[in-house]
Amino acid sequence: MKDTLFSNILWSFAAKIFAMLFYFIADVFYARFLGVDKYAEWVFFFSIANMAFCIGWFGINISSKVHITKSEEREKSFGAAIAVRMVISSILFGIMIIVAPFIAHKIGYPYTYPNLKNLMYIMGVMVFLNSLTEFFKHFYMGIQEFRKLCAITFVEYFSYCFFSIVLLHVNSNPISIAIGYCVAGIMTLLCNLLMISKIYNLRLVREGIVNIKLQQKIIKYALPLVLTSLGGLVLMEMDTFMLGLFCQKEQVSIYSIAKQIVSKATHVNMAIWTGTVASLAMITKENFMDKKHKFKKVNWLNNIVSTGICFCFALFGKVAIKYIYGIEYSAASRVLILLIPYYFLYGISSLYANFLDFMGHARIRALWFISVIAINFSLNYLLIPQYGATGAAVATITSIIPYTVYCMYDVHKIFKNKAIYFNNI
Repeated sequence: MKDTLFSNILWSFAAKIFAMLFYFIADVFYARFLGVDKYAEWVFFFSIANMAFCIGWFGINISSKVHITKSEEREKSFGAAIAVRMVISSILFGIMIIVAPFIAHKIGYPYTYPNLKNLMYIMGVMVFLNSLTEFFKHFYMGIQEFRKLCAITFVEYFSYCFFSIVLLHVNSNPISIAIGYCVAGIMTLLCNLLMISKIYNLRLVREGIVNIKLQQKIIKYALPLVLTSLGGLVLMEMDTFMLGLFCQKEQVSIYSIAKQIVSKATHVNMAIWTGTVASLAMITKENFMDKKHKFKKVNWLNNIVSTGICFCFALFGKVAIKYIYGIEYSAASRVLILLIPYYFLYGISSLYANFLDFMGHARIRALWFISVIAINFSLNYLLIPQYGATGAAVATITSIIPYTVYCMYDVHKIFKNKAIYFNNI
């Protein structure tokens, strides 16, 4: 068990390292190659795309992971889950294609962001492919196939980096990056389908595809997770989006760089708990103390790593941004320092939140996530017009505090209640 736990963490960590490495190679290239204005247009659009990605997930990926993990007939459950995923993704793709030109005209096209309309059309394809990529990644987490998770993450982010950079050399325009993402998404989907054909009996998968009852269970559990996805998009991108609406392009660029560094750093935390939380899903009287001890160990490791990364941001953030991104983006280092508390709180809450999902507390957690949406939006609206990137950072930090407190309290309550219940059996 210890060897499996350690192996899962290592493979998960390797996946996150690949993701961060290729993401930052590409992002630094975009910033230097496009210049401040075109880079600002890309990050403004990509903030919209990231929000659309979260909407596109629609809670289906997490719900599918939980049901497949706990199912005794995983092949059928997988079939039901992929059927739901395809239907929801197709519906959202159609909606996005229809509303793309309308949204583009409302938020800056053609004067502030001249390529936004075409980018919004491409976004529909990006959302469709991203929802499938994330579905398979959650699936590999659920069945604890972390080698496959690492392999597909490598393919995904290497493809994003490679194809977008190649196409940018053909045409120095943010549209080239979006097309590169679509090509990469297709490549990743083909690799996932190939791996699934080797894991599962496709006849049983087809039985799950037509199993309406299984599909209804997945959808029912996914509905409250839609709120969680919306809260996630607020934490990730609402601030960048609102900066793009209310501030100069320079503010968008410097905030995006700082926020992306912080967001990608959370992948280190995810690597720690991704490989372990799924193994805590089934708690019985016999294994209760072992599971509790394992959670405490993972939590301790997560906190130590988070603290270390905070110190790295404080000590090396300024120099790293200046020499990697370029002196024209050096102001991003001040925003990075401001976002350190946000990183620490997010790193803690993400572990607790994932554990709560496996314990069947997704609905309650989703309701608490509403506070994140409300606080973040309100403070961004009040602070960004006057304080720019600094105001966005303050709003982001403040919004996550009550949610983090809730997650920690509810996990403590779960272990306490289970201890009382098992002692009385």
